[in-house]
Amino acid sequence: MLVSVLSAREARADSSCISAYEQTQTLRKDGKPLASKAQAAICSRESCPALLTKDCTRWLSELEAVIPTVVIDARTQAGAPRTDVRVKIDGAAVVEKFEGKPIPLEPGTHTFVVEAEGAPAVERTLVLKEGDKNKKLAVTVAAPSESVEPNSTARRPVPIGVWIFGGASVVALATSAVFAIDGLGKKSDLDACKPRCAASDVDAMSSSFTFADVALGAGVMAGAAAVYLFLTRPSVDAHESSARARARPFAAPLLRGGGGGEIGLTAAF
Repeated sequence: MLVSVLSAREARADSSCISAYEQTQTLRKDGKPLASKAQAAICSRESCPALLTKDCTRWLSELEAVIPTVVIDARTQAGAPRTDVRVKIDGAAVVEKFEGKPIPLEPGTHTFVVEAEGAPAVERTLVLKEGDKNKKLAVTVAAPSESVEPNSTARRPVPIGVWIFGGASVVALATSAVFAIDGLGKKSDLDACKPRCAASDVDAMSSSFTFADVALGAGVMAGAAAVYLFLTRPSVDAHESSARARARPFAAPLLRGGGGGEIGLTAAF
């Protein structure tokens, strides 16, 4: 009875050894040295026939030489090593406790996701070839103290040019309105004196409308420049934004008395 039990166990052992022997070769040909090595480890056991273990033991060393490995170098933005990271490779959790050891993988393209407490996940793609050993994958993972706080995010302050061109646009449009109203008033007077109006009165009306058109064009162009500068303004650090806020520019029309009623622009920065 004992002899038959032992014979059955030996038969099962031989069957698993033969299967592992065949799988080792098949997987190796399919370009999967890591999976092939796992099978070679089975058929290289002492419990397997000597004829199989000899080949499987040799294959183990050959496969070990071609299996690519990756070393993940996770650091903070300041350059300090960070060891409290979790690594997912191709969607599967591979490293729950980071030790910086080489990770064996099959050849091909792999997606790495490095996660850490208090920092956004970092995703990288790496292509591995047979024989790539200790290929370094450097990732920057922000330390908790380096994480961006909601109140310290980058801001987009309004450039000085927006205030200058915006103020100029307001002044020019107001000037255009003044001359247009003046021209309409003069036109009304000319309607009453037709056809014996003085040439100087006609010239005055034309001048008013001309000034109105010029001021209108200038106001539109200045307004467009202000809008462009506002929409394309760059982002700056919150500290720099605060410093600029202390020197916010001011622009306002400057009226000068006198017969000509001059209109200008004054700006303070």
